[in-house]
Amino acid sequence: MASPLRTLAARARDERRMTLIEHLDELRSRIIKVGIAFVVAAVVAWFFRVWLFHWLLGPSGLHKLHFTGVTSPLMTDLKLALYAAFVITLPILIYQVWAFVAPAVGETGKLFTYTLIALSSSLFLLGIIFARYVVLPVGLHFLLNYAQNRYSEIITSDTYLAFVTRFLLAIGLVFEFPSATYVGTKLGLVNPNFLKKYRKHAVIINLIIAAAITPGQDPFSMSLVAVPLLMMYEVSILIARYAKPFESVAVPDISEEDEGGVEEDVYEREQDL
Repeated sequence: MASPLRTLAARARDERRMTLIEHLDELRSRIIKVGIAFVVAAVVAWFFRVWLFHWLLGPSGLHKLHFTGVTSPLMTDLKLALYAAFVITLPILIYQVWAFVAPAVGETGKLFTYTLIALSSSLFLLGIIFARYVVLPVGLHFLLNYAQNRYSEIITSDTYLAFVTRFLLAIGLVFEFPSATYVGTKLGLVNPNFLKKYRKHAVIINLIIAAAITPGQDPFSMSLVAVPLLMMYEVSILIARYAKPFESVAVPDISEEDEGGVEEDVYEREQDL
């Protein structure tokens, strides 16, 4: 017959397992919400696929794209709708992710949540707009007019739209650095002194990133990407200076070692009895 203390230990383990299951249920619920929003946004974006196609084609100066596969036009329009759906549902995705992890870092407040969503979404869209209207026209002009006496362009929809959308997403993600700094500062992970200390390293890293993702490899196009990246780093320093860390950060530990500790504690009590 099990002793009362061992029964208590077993009940404590069951409660912790239930807590883990509740977290998994919450994660599933939030994933479903994001998935529903994504599907709805994709359906809406499908009706604007023609406008989106010409919006992305504009920086190249081309009027139409070629295709080599029978299903290429249909699949390209579908990918455009999915791309637009991702951009539209980004604020919902950020909110659901933060709402899931927020209890692990203690009380953060609604103001912080709304500020994070507004800041990250705005910076991501700003990065996309900057890439579309500033960087892409220059970069594509360089690439499409390179060595015209030796090369003739046959631009397919698969290659062009994949290139453009990935570039826009890359710039959008790079512009998220200030929002990441905001979160890190509030959690006490970074501070302005840390960012100032590694400013020179950040300059080199930003130049490498600009050289890697710039469509045109000419110095002017790389500068169009590098300068905003450096500005984002300076903005991050300002954010870290004025964003105050949370007063307390509580990270719950539900590891198996704690469960073993409960069993050992119960065993020691039994020995004392």
